[in-house]
Amino acid sequence: MSFTEKIDVLDLLINILREHEEKLDELVERLEIVSQTIQRDPALRRSLLEYEVGASEMEEVAGVQSILVVDDDKSLANTFKLVLQSVGFNVDTAITGLQALYKANRKNYDLVILDINLPDMLGDEVAEKIRENSEDVNIIMITGYSSFKDDVDEEELGIREVLMKPIPPEDLVKITKKALLKKEQG
Repeated sequence: MSFTEKIDVLDLLINILREHEEKLDELVERLEIVSQTIQRDPALRRSLLEYEVGASEMEEVAGVQSILVVDDDKSLANTFKLVLQSVGFNVDTAITGLQALYKANRKNYDLVILDINLPDMLGDEVAEKIRENSEDVNIIMITGYSSFKDDVDEEELGIREVLMKPIPPEDLVKITKKALLKKEQG
């Protein structure tokens, strides 16, 4: 294959990726509308929660509302938001450490899902500052780098868990519910 043919193939692949990104963005917007509709309707929200958690655990989780997802990958943060909203949680997102700190100072969150590597500061710094203002908040750190995972001092920062990306949606929901149920139990 000649150099120009390789360039043509590369251009074609880039255009295909752009199209898929646009379609994914459109799908995320539509899912956001569906999620907001479910959040506004208490009956739909309760039905989803009962389906996901089961009737016995539902009462424990029902009081848990607020989660902050902090990741510089906006698509990932929005995906986490949609997944968690679909099972009945109120979710906010932030893409920088400063944005996360601002939101955490204005609102009390039951759980913060925090990327270790943010563009403006490290996640452990953000966790420490959030912890200063809200000692009882649960924090789950996420990372795409195994070296970061090993360096985090979970006990010192009061972090519930450190998870490796990618995180399947069902695991995200399960780990979130587990962390929040442990908080409720003490």
